[in-house]
Amino acid sequence: MALNSTNQPIRWKERIGRVAIGHGIKQTEETVFDYMLYPAVIAWAGGVYGGLIMTALSAFVCYLYLLAYDWSGKDWFGFELLKEARDGEEKQGEVARFMQSLVRKGNWLSFVALSLYTDPFMTTVYMRQGAGTYSGLSPRDWGVFWGSVLTANIWWTIAMTGVVASARSAIGWFWS
Repeated sequence: MALNSTNQPIRWKERIGRVAIGHGIKQTEETVFDYMLYPAVIAWAGGVYGGLIMTALSAFVCYLYLLAYDWSGKDWFGFELLKEARDGEEKQGEVARFMQSLVRKGNWLSFVALSLYTDPFMTTVYMRQGAGTYSGLSPRDWGVFWGSVLTANIWWTIAMTGVVASARSAIGWFWS
C-alpha cells in the first residue's frame, strides 16, 4: 500500500483509522479471551488441562486471524509499515537510520517480546518475511507461529494459574 497518491493526507487518515479499528477489535477480543475465558478455564480444568485447552483454542483463534488478515489484504495493525521500515532501503537522516536499526535488530528479542506481550497472530504477522504480501505462511512462518503459540501460552498458563490460586486463597482466607 504505497502512499504515492497526490492526496496523501486522506491515505494516511485511512491507514490510521484502519490501524485504530484493528487494534480496538483485537484489544477487545484479547481482554475477553485472556482475562475472562483463560482464568475461567484454568479454574475449571486446572493448570495443566486448562492450559492445554486454552493453548489449542489460542492456536485456532490466531490461525483464523491469520486467514482473515491475509484474505483482507489490509494492514490492520501497522505491522506492514514497520516491516517496510525494517526491510526497506537504508533511510536518510540520523533519527530514521536509528529507528530502522532498532527494528532490524534481534529477531529473537522481537519474537520473545511479541510472544509474551501480544499473541501468536501478532508475532507471526510481524515476523514473517516481506511487507504487504498477505500470502499465507512459509515453513519458517509456521515455525514462528507454533513457537509463539507455545511460548505465549506457557507464559499465560503459568500467570493465570497463579492468579486463580491467589484468588482461591484470598477467598478462602476471607470466608474462614
